[in-house]
Amino acid sequence: MNILEDAKAMVLELYASLCSKVDDQPLEQVVEVIGRSNRLFLAGTGCSEMILRVFANRLVHLGFRVGMIGDLISPVPKKGDTILFSSKSGENPVLLNAARKAKLHGINIVAITASPASTLAKMADVTVLLPDESSEFESIKQAGLTPDRIGTLFELLSFLIYDVITASLMKKRHPENEYA
Repeated sequence: MNILEDAKAMVLELYASLCSKVDDQPLEQVVEVIGRSNRLFLAGTGCSEMILRVFANRLVHLGFRVGMIGDLISPVPKKGDTILFSSKSGENPVLLNAARKAKLHGINIVAITASPASTLAKMADVTVLLPDESSEFESIKQAGLTPDRIGTLFELLSFLIYDVITASLMKKRHPENEYA
C-alpha cells in the first residue's frame, strides 16, 4: 500500500470508529424534530459555527427553512421552530443566553455536545452526546488514527453527524431515491 492508500484507510477507520460511538436514538429524535419543525435555526461559535453553516447549506438544498442565530438577516425563532446548538462544553455564555430565551418562548432545543452534565444538555429537549476528547481522543491518537492535533475531535465528529442527519432527512423526504 502506498502513503495515500494508508491515509485513506486511516481516515475511514477513524470515521467509522467515531460514528460508532454516537447513540442512534438521539440522532433519530433529531431527525424527527427537524422534520416536524416549522423552521430550523442553528447556533454555534468558532469552528462549530463554520461547520453548522455547511449543514445549513445542505438542509436548504433539501428544502428546509434554515437560519443562523446571530445573523442579521435571519428571522426571529418562534414557537414551533427548533434551534440546534453545537457546543463542545455546553457552557458557552452566548449560546446559553440564546437557549434560555428559546425555552421562554417554547422553542425546541437540540444540543450537540461532548458534555452530558452541561447546562445546555440539561436545557435541551434532545441531546446528542459526542465522545469526550479526554478519553476518546487519546485512545484514537495512541492507535495512530489521527495526528496529534488536540481539540479537533468534536468538530470532526459533529461534521460527520450532520452528514448522517442530512442523509436521514433526505431518505425521509425522498424514499424513492436509492442514492439518498
